[in-house]
Amino acid sequence: MADGLPPMEMDFGDNGAPVVIVEQAQVGDMAGLIEAAPALMEPKWVFALAQMANHLAQGDDYELIVDPEAFRAGYMEAYEAEDPEEQVGPGAIRLHNFGIPDFAAIHPPKMDGNTLVFFAENVFMGIPYRAEMKAGGQPIYAPVAMAE
Repeated sequence: MADGLPPMEMDFGDNGAPVVIVEQAQVGDMAGLIEAAPALMEPKWVFALAQMANHLAQGDDYELIVDPEAFRAGYMEAYEAEDPEEQVGPGAIRLHNFGIPDFAAIHPPKMDGNTLVFFAENVFMGIPYRAEMKAGGQPIYAPVAMAE
């Protein structure tokens, strides 16, 4: 398939680790994925590349942010629904514990030279992370800057 991608599906292997099924082959890392679907490295497939890289690195723990405005709206809705004066017990996760992200820094997945840059929401905490992945590497995640 010179112009397209082969059929791909995100899944989990028998051991619970994230995998991608490419046609009938199961791959568990980026090197195997790119070998099975080299067209993923074409610029027009940057969203698919980010989705697959995020899945292989984080499974269901992080969700790719493809629409920064929708993420901002959802985050602020949840943030404003919290009572900032509420006394919560140890271990309680609230967005007020983290602050407000630098929403201007969040953008859809894109290539910056040979580095894939994307943003993903930590599903448990609800906060955004910036991920960078060099060609042939694994994504490295860092929290987005927050203001109080």
